[in-house]
Amino acid sequence: MKKTLAAIAVLGAFAGTSMAADVVLYGRVDTGLAYTNVDQDRGAAYENDTFEMTTGFSTGSRWGLKGSEELGNGMKVGFVLESGYSSDTGALPTGNRIFHRESTVSFGGNFGTFYFGRMNTLASDGGTMTMMGDVSAVGNAYGLLSAKGSTGSTWDRYDNLIGYVSPNFNGLTLAAQYSMGASGESENKAVANRYGVIGAKYVRGPINVAMTAEYTVYAHQHTAPAEAGALSVDHDVDNGVAVMLGGNYDFGAAKVYAKATYFDNMKAILDSFAIGDDKFLTTKVTVGGKTYTAQYEGWGAELGTAVPVLGGTVLAAVGYRNAEVTKDSADEYKRINVGAAYTYPFSKRTNVYASVAYAQEKSEKNDKTAQASQVGVGLVHRF
Repeated sequence: MKKTLAAIAVLGAFAGTSMAADVVLYGRVDTGLAYTNVDQDRGAAYENDTFEMTTGFSTGSRWGLKGSEELGNGMKVGFVLESGYSSDTGALPTGNRIFHRESTVSFGGNFGTFYFGRMNTLASDGGTMTMMGDVSAVGNAYGLLSAKGSTGSTWDRYDNLIGYVSPNFNGLTLAAQYSMGASGESENKAVANRYGVIGAKYVRGPINVAMTAEYTVYAHQHTAPAEAGALSVDHDVDNGVAVMLGGNYDFGAAKVYAKATYFDNMKAILDSFAIGDDKFLTTKVTVGGKTYTAQYEGWGAELGTAVPVLGGTVLAAVGYRNAEVTKDSADEYKRINVGAAYTYPFSKRTNVYASVAYAQEKSEKNDKTAQASQVGVGLVHRF
């Protein structure tokens, strides 16, 4: 310890006001049990009940490293390396990524902070730059109750992302992100999905309001002309737009949350908690002999609340989304999700939770309604 302090003192003599970097190991474990009943409205073969051990039901199980170093004159460099895992099996996610949740380096000062790497978008409820972490009582959590089911946003992470967050102007913060797409020869080219988003957040007293606007330049289909062998671009793939507005107001006895989303030509609106599969939901559309990944136009909204009860907190939410296929009006889907959760803290680092939720998705074209109900309980420990 004395040698460490002496080394820091010597370095400080040469580095002026710069200090040794602080590095923190952190994480959380979320393991639970969930019962889910699904009826896809297509006969007994598509009805099932599952009872399983879950991971990340209320918050993603993860571990990470983060740190920062003061450079002097108000400037600072920092990093975040964060990995997810399945707490019920110990397995890492697929995709050959260690720090797939976030891998960023940042540089900031009185002018704001720049970020570089892989991270969540502004229009999600996670990651260092999130602006939508306070627009829903439940966020992207609690299975079928998830706020993701009522959005048309990507609500996702991107590689090769450049981000900027402004200083706080009397409660107002501005931010922007741009992703060049996946690494490799396709990076920042027409064969990659490129993404941009701008956002604003205002926090003052009991008011917390945020807004984001996203623009996705989807990868265009390429063909090789017989006479040249060179690549040409099929520009029939339309670019995606999504705008989200939401926030909360703290009344003291309860917080009330609300959010609304408009989206057009978005591909990723059928979220990971969607009911049904490719045989129920339209994922491909054929127009003029060409097959496209389905894109959607529509809107969504959610209302929720968080109420302190018996030392814990009751969370409740109801969400709705209407999504129509943009090419040839192949189908229209109407989704509803509703439910509640209760979380009780044993300490600042450990809590238990329980939730109950119901969701349904109706296909107008097929006049079928897939539905599911779910009950979950679990334990979360943070370190």
